[in-house]
Amino acid sequence: MAHPKHEAVRRRYEYRCGFCGISETEAGGELTVDHFQPVSAGGPDENDNLVYACFRCNLFKADYYGNPDPQSGSPMLLHPLLDEVDAHIREQSDGTLTPMSERGRFHLEIFHLNRPQLVAHRSRASEMDLLRQRERLLTAMLEQAQEMLNEMRLYIDGLE
Repeated sequence: MAHPKHEAVRRRYEYRCGFCGISETEAGGELTVDHFQPVSAGGPDENDNLVYACFRCNLFKADYYGNPDPQSGSPMLLHPLLDEVDAHIREQSDGTLTPMSERGRFHLEIFHLNRPQLVAHRSRASEMDLLRQRERLLTAMLEQAQEMLNEMRLYIDGLE
């Protein structure tokens, strides 16, 4: 049975896994609602504790939460909406994620975010972004060329 806040969580995460970024379309169906701090560890059913997660990420995370006390030696995972994930993890041009902190390293390890399928997915997504940027640039250049051609035609017509 789906979580009572399933639809709201789906929308909040824009239909993507909060941990690996895979969309429902790419996963072939709806994802799951995960309690960032597991219910077994006293996690509430509040919006900030609910993460939209794919099956794999939910499985890898299981009931891990970590200890919010940095002195405990048990690192916290990065919350996809509440933490600055970019300060802890960087994406390389080949789709590989590189940790920028110990917490980022731990997060990558727990979720296996450099598994080959995800690296390939991120690489393809980057390539598609570049192709879209090139398409926009070429479209703008074509529009400019068409405007220049129209101006030249007007000029030639004025000479005749």
